[in-house]
Amino acid sequence: MSCSLVVYVNNDDALLIWSVEAIVAQWQGFAVQRKHKHGTGWTEAIWLENWTTAGPQAHQSGTHQSSRQWPFRCLTWTDHSVSQGDCVSYRVIPILSDGSIDESNASQWSGEQTLGAPSTTPYSAYFNRGFVISQFISRYLDQRFPGMSRSDALAAFKSGLSDSSEEAIRHFLGGLIRPTMLELLASAKADGGHIYAALFELADPELQAGLTALGPRAHLVLANGSSEKRKSETTADARKRDENRTARAALAASHCDVEALNRFVAPQPLAHNKFMVVTDAQQTPMLVWTGSTNWTPTGLCTQLNNGLLCQDPDVAKAYLTQWRALRAAASGHPDSLTSDNSKPASFVSASGVRTTVQFTRANKRVDLAALGDVVAAAKLGVLFLMFMPGAAGALADVRAAAKRPELLVRGVVSTLPNGPADEHTGNTTTLTTTLLGGPPSLPKTQTVDVVQPQGMEHVAAGWAIETTRQQFLSRIGYAIIHSKVLVVDPFSDDPVVVTGSHNFSISASEDNDENYIIIRGDHKLAEAYAVNIESAWRHYAARMGNPHTSLRRSAYLEALLEDQQREKCFWGVSPPSNDLGTSNEMRR
Repeated sequence: MSCSLVVYVNNDDALLIWSVEAIVAQWQGFAVQRKHKHGTGWTEAIWLENWTTAGPQAHQSGTHQSSRQWPFRCLTWTDHSVSQGDCVSYRVIPILSDGSIDESNASQWSGEQTLGAPSTTPYSAYFNRGFVISQFISRYLDQRFPGMSRSDALAAFKSGLSDSSEEAIRHFLGGLIRPTMLELLASAKADGGHIYAALFELADPELQAGLTALGPRAHLVLANGSSEKRKSETTADARKRDENRTARAALAASHCDVEALNRFVAPQPLAHNKFMVVTDAQQTPMLVWTGSTNWTPTGLCTQLNNGLLCQDPDVAKAYLTQWRALRAAASGHPDSLTSDNSKPASFVSASGVRTTVQFTRANKRVDLAALGDVVAAAKLGVLFLMFMPGAAGALADVRAAAKRPELLVRGVVSTLPNGPADEHTGNTTTLTTTLLGGPPSLPKTQTVDVVQPQGMEHVAAGWAIETTRQQFLSRIGYAIIHSKVLVVDPFSDDPVVVTGSHNFSISASEDNDENYIIIRGDHKLAEAYAVNIESAWRHYAARMGNPHTSLRRSAYLEALLEDQQREKCFWGVSPPSNDLGTSNEMRR
């Protein structure tokens, strides 16, 4: 009955998935050990911590114990306590009902994995930490104000809030997206390069400062945001409003290359891109940054987002060509732009990775048809994160794929009640979350509160407000899933990743300025996105409720094992081998 274990990593998390042939009646759960490698040797193993007492109980708020004392009552866990550069190895050990270790049925130590190891392809993925807002603030208060009641700690935190405490929280929640974006801007300035950015929103002070520091070497197509049409107002009048007016004025004052009225298209359509091309001093394209992250405090810290860095000059050139087309189009959308957008550009890198770049608006939904082809070609499964995709478009393709019994189809859809206006306004709003791919007994949707801090003098105060509501015990303090990602067969010979600003929706196809990029054959990139998606899915699934509320002790574990059967092939969880050094890469 020995445990089998696979470990997958990106640059900020390690995803562990384990299995057994059958559950031993005396088992109460599993403990997990981790070793770090420093130089040529491994550190002494430590026990991962569990944040829930043994047994299928309600989610709690911040107390924790070693998994040796509080065994994991699950078959998967995301280790958020590791970070870029860590080299790690894990093993899983069953814990018996008397609290002793069942060493004979422990897994082998996993092959060493380095988080964020340098890529051998042009692509690297980066993520923030949007789905740990609630837990982070709750634990932050406990650490900063030990012994205080939660309400008193919250009052003390708010009254003493300073820029330094704000920055600590912001740095944590921004994950690796924030420093990577800032470094790209700083490097362009230091190297004499130029940046060409097409942005839906610009409100983050640090990112804005990075742009203004470039002066005339910062070239922007800056939209007017998502201005809503008021009653008794024409669309033309609504388009005169500029939600980015403060940033635009600061850019102009710093002599950046930004026009007063370029891409004033909201309320319909939206100039929804969030990409940046970096060139050398001679303005030769070198790399491009894209993904789902808006250049706002909300985008960096309180939404679940991704950033994709592509260091392929040919791909960067395609994005720069699009930037120039948008600049030339001003606030219009000529037929020539739509026609050009309907012809995706394809590239093959020196490492063999195949890339397709797609811009919209496009004719006859050719972009959505291409996404449908990606999903239909799945052989093992589809993972996804979507923000307001609508019922048609790629979500319809994913739902169709979910009917194929041989596939694991799993992901999260976030829908806001007021559409794009809720992306960035207000302190809090509500969110409908839909999950696909769980056990039949798991609820499919729930409505939760989400944190929207933008516009506050100290935005961390907005996050902290949520600690007063049952200490995050139920449906409180969620992040919006703002990422737009499709991952098909991530652990196969030919994985596929799709991401960008495109919401996989009809409006993104027919109306908006958008981009997405399809990357085929990049195993490390697909693994990185798979870890992020699975961690987000399980974060929400755990809060949907216990799928086996009537079961206890080993019967509960047996039900989880039965649920896992349909996904074991997808994750590659197999019986242990005699090769103690087998790694995930060797297994492919």
